[in-house]
Amino acid sequence: MHLAHIIAERSRAIVQAWAGNDPPLVSVSGIGQLPRMAHYDMLGQDADIAPLGSRGIGLGVFAAKPGDKNVNTSVWVPASSQSYKEAYIRFINRVYGQAFTKSDMTGFDADHMLNRARAPQGSTYIRVEGVPSAANQAWGRLFEKASSHPGFYANQHREMRKMSYVICAKLAGQMPPAGPLDRPGIERLASFFASVGVSRKEALDGLQSMLDFAYGAHAS
Repeated sequence: MHLAHIIAERSRAIVQAWAGNDPPLVSVSGIGQLPRMAHYDMLGQDADIAPLGSRGIGLGVFAAKPGDKNVNTSVWVPASSQSYKEAYIRFINRVYGQAFTKSDMTGFDADHMLNRARAPQGSTYIRVEGVPSAANQAWGRLFEKASSHPGFYANQHREMRKMSYVICAKLAGQMPPAGPLDRPGIERLASFFASVGVSRKEALDGLQSMLDFAYGAHAS
């Protein structure tokens, strides 16, 4: 099984779960919240939380519950960690019984689902997934650069975040619009969300609101 196939299958499953239910969390305040919050529909029941390496929780933690492993398993790393790529590879190998190395990530990035610059660095743990490199880097140059503005109160204080339209689009390998005035780019993303069962109008409104807010704060 190729890593690209696993990443694609996980992305599809997570996007479908996001479109059909409450958005999954992408960051939490400490690992104590993970059994309940990473898989909150189970209220912590039957959830397995375990370290990924011999260094205890420093490398990251693995969370799982029964069911489809593409959507019911996740890996979480400290916001300040520099070893998130190693954590992601170990997680994939553990879940799927593989022996991948970092070299197998060609064309993909191990990506923090929430930009680290948008998370307090103390006890915050952020979920990591594989994302096509081109999409990840494009979102980083555009939206994430704007949304990481230190003027955002939440970037300094809020540790618990849910998956947003923007995070979902990046996970799915969709390219970002050039900014809040790029109507064709926003319409393109709205069409993608409609294809997975999300109201096109809600997607347009949600995307426009996020872009206006992020770029407005950046400009100020």
